[in-house]
Amino acid sequence: MNEHHLKKLHFIPFKKWILRHIFLYGLLNLFFFTINAQTLELGILTGGANYQGDLASSEFKVITKQIKIAIGGFLRYSINESFALKLQVVKTEVVGDDANSSYDFLAQRNLRFFSPLLDASLRFEWSPFVANSQYQQVILPYVSFGGSFFTFNPQAEYLGQIHELRPLNTEGQGLATFPNRKPYSLYSGSILAGIGVKFLLNEDLTLGFDISANYTFTDYLDDVSDTYAGYDELAATYGVLSADISYQVDDFFDLNQTTPLPNTRRGNPNLNDLFFIAGITLSYNLVNPERASGRGMGCPTF
Repeated sequence: MNEHHLKKLHFIPFKKWILRHIFLYGLLNLFFFTINAQTLELGILTGGANYQGDLASSEFKVITKQIKIAIGGFLRYSINESFALKLQVVKTEVVGDDANSSYDFLAQRNLRFFSPLLDASLRFEWSPFVANSQYQQVILPYVSFGGSFFTFNPQAEYLGQIHELRPLNTEGQGLATFPNRKPYSLYSGSILAGIGVKFLLNEDLTLGFDISANYTFTDYLDDVSDTYAGYDELAATYGVLSADISYQVDDFFDLNQTTPLPNTRRGNPNLNDLFFIAGITLSYNLVNPERASGRGMGCPTF
């Protein structure tokens, strides 16, 4: 091997070393530029949640009766002045009760449920306006869209006791009569869309209001979806409790137990369940380039 080849072999590792360090240097500069150029907010949400499904009509009195407290927290990362990415976790409860409805056919069905719900969502927020204290632009409306993953566990009170509904297979899940009905999962996802408004108190604090609608991938948030299973078949396979909780029309009319007619509708399998989360938010900028550079917005004036 001659001297020319030796020099070439020495040059190749050196060239790779230079390229690798240039690449790492670029990544570090990009990282610090991103951190210094954007904001990262830590916030809390407190408000309410509501459910729409087979055990909820659109009546205003039903909606107001079935609102439950929701609390949560979020991280919002501003990609630029118009777009932000938000990770949010909310803990709440969803409820439904036929007794709240003024429609006779719903009241007579006589079903009810409640379920804890823990929802983790990732969403994009878009604001058409840019914050500018000089022009009094400190109120920023926005729209959001994204998805979420949540857990639930429908339960109901029957004869003074609380029962988890999924293990009871109240719609005949697993029966040979309904080969397409399988036990449903207590984990699901949703597609969400929402609107909100942010009020910039100063360069660090933001007050806001946010509401989002979550269209879920399950129709069993309330344990109700399709037609009734036969009372006798349910009782023989899963026990009398399963059959009694499934069919409560007789309890409404104070009658001896009768079995539902075949294919009598219990719920609507063509529409999945929804839930809504709305609340007041308060967030603090953990990373704020305006504060770091000494160019704060200051308090807004009117």
